[in-house]
Parts: sequence; structure tokens; C-alpha cells
Amino acid sequence: MFYIYKFLKGWLFPPGIVIIILLLNFFLIRNAIMRILNLTFAFILYILSISPTTDFLMLFLKVNNTNLQKPDVIFILGAGLSDESISRIVKGYELFKIYKVPIVISGYKTEAKMMKNKLLSFDVPESLIIVDSFSRNTKENVNNFIKISKEKNFHNVFVVSSYYHLKRIEEEFKNSQLNLKFIASNPMDYTAKTFLDFIPSYSAFSRNMKYLNEIIGRKL
Repeated sequence: MFYIYKFLKGWLFPPGIVIIILLLNFFLIRNAIMRILNLTFAFILYILSISPTTDFLMLFLKVNNTNLQKPDVIFILGAGLSDESISRIVKGYELFKIYKVPIVISGYKTEAKMMKNKLLSFDVPESLIIVDSFSRNTKENVNNFIKISKEKNFHNVFVVSSYYHLKRIEEEFKNSQLNLKFIASNPMDYTAKTFLDFIPSYSAFSRNMKYLNEIIGRKL
């Protein structure tokens, strides 16, 4: 019953139902160009809506990690007022429990305030929390952190963010001379395990678009 439900859900809700409509148009429309366009869009949408595509996109987002064993500081980048920011804070707190070093959180205004409040709720001492509340994007996150690291004499850094975001951060740190270890807040394996992984889903589509946007954004 579970597999039937997942199969029907995948094809009766977007993006699955959109793929079906495009394929129906391919068979019903007589205009050759329109048929080709419908078939092409159906194929592209299908590829963007399955989990194995995530594994392929992740190949372009791998970072060159170091074997840094102990940090001077934990650097957590925000992701707006979202669950993603919370997951990064949770991962940063897990590292804090092990290493007991200062945490730098970087976001914009209320985002940074929310991140700080979450750390305080985890009983992280306020004296060990450094807040950058002026960063509006990744470049500013990194540049402001580099300034803080010079002031505080930080050299060994654990950088915490979402998996897909780490490559962009690595590139921004390229000439910083800091020792960096990149840690994903949400490491996941999307390798296909059953036929359900080849059924379209909104969650896979949303994830793949986010990863694709990150890859394209780094090239522009």
C-alpha cells in the first residue's frame, strides 16, 4: 500500500502531473515543433524531479576539505529565518559541545538575532558568541568573518553551512590564509535505492533547483 501511495502521489501531484500533461500534449498536438517542445520540457522536468539527479549535481559542489582536528572558532552562516538556519545552528552547537570554542554567527539583522537566541537557548555562554548582523550574502559573510578572525587571532576554522553552500564559501575564502574545515549541517545520501527514487517529487525538484542555482550562480 505504501508503494502504491507513493507512486500515485508522485504522478498525480506537481511536478509529476505536469510531466503527464506535457506527454499527453506530445501525442495529441499535430504541430511538430510543439510536439518536440512538449517532449523536451517533459524530459527536463522529469530529470529535475528525481533524487538520483541530486547525486549528480552534488559532484559539482564538493569542497577540498582539510584534516583540521581542532578549531579556534566555529563559523556558522545563516540562511534567513528558516529551518535551514536552525539546522546549521544545531550542527554548530554539536561541534561546540565537543570543542568549547567561540562561535561566530553571520546573518542579516533579525536573522542573526534569531541564530544567537537559539544558541543561548542551548546554554552556549553569551561571552562565546560573536555576532555579525550586517552580512547580506555569502561574500559579505566571509569578508566580515575574515575581519573578525584578524581581530580575534583566529586561524583554524570549522565552517558550518548547508552542503550545497560550502563550495561557494570555499571560493570566497580562497585567499584568506586561514585553515578551514567545511562541515555540512545536513549531509544526506540521495543515491537511488528503490524505484521510488525515480518517481518525480516536489521535494527532489526543489532540492535540485537549489543545487542547480548554486552551481550556475558560482559561474556568473
